[in-house]
Amino acid sequence: MFQLGIDVSKNTLDLCLLREGVKGRVKTRRIKNDVNAASTVITWLGKQQCAPADVHIIMEATGIYHESLAYGLYRAGAKVSLANPHRSREFARGMDILTKNDQVDAYMLACYGALKVPEPWVPPPESVRYLCALLRRRDALVTDRSREKNRLEKCRATDIPPAIDESIENVLRNLSAEIEHLDELILTHLDQHPELKTDFDLLTSIKSVGFQLGLNMLVILRSHHFDTAEQVAAFLGVVPVERSSGTSVRNVSVAFRPY
Repeated sequence: MFQLGIDVSKNTLDLCLLREGVKGRVKTRRIKNDVNAASTVITWLGKQQCAPADVHIIMEATGIYHESLAYGLYRAGAKVSLANPHRSREFARGMDILTKNDQVDAYMLACYGALKVPEPWVPPPESVRYLCALLRRRDALVTDRSREKNRLEKCRATDIPPAIDESIENVLRNLSAEIEHLDELILTHLDQHPELKTDFDLLTSIKSVGFQLGLNMLVILRSHHFDTAEQVAAFLGVVPVERSSGTSVRNVSVAFRPY
């Protein structure tokens, strides 16, 4: 199987194809990261005499800019893996790859796929994707509402025209109304999918886990593959890590998403 590393940025994708292992020849290409990116990658692979089923594609899970590409490549029949950026950086240091640019990162990801053979990514169900989209929108509106509240507080600490105060109040009312509307959509969606509702009820039965935290945990658990509870805790960044070597003894710290 061939390995294709893809470095993802907002506007471009850097491709690096290993045809003969990490020490063999490589093929590189830069393309636009747009709605046609997945089909462009598949077409380019075809020109290299590589069928999608014969290629292991590795990219980092960075923000949202990889999502459309990953789904498109998966639907085309390619084996796709989403590398944890923390682990891929450690791998690069282990290979003595100190330079960091888009082309080098694509090559590093291809090597990571060849040597580490990360697990294939399986897209979450449509019901989970929809819930995740609702939560993202809700989070954005909550952030906007917090900003407007801060603006209102600052404005009232100064001498401002009443029209400004009224404008901010109107925006706050609209934001709160839209957040309530999204909450209704979320609850309706949970009612329509009993498996999600059951998990959500179990999560929120835990002490200190409320509505928002329960939803976030539900999306994480349903959109990632975990074999053990320890992996879940590590992904969430709540695993204590002891750092002691020889006479050097440090406090126990918390791991940050090694999975």
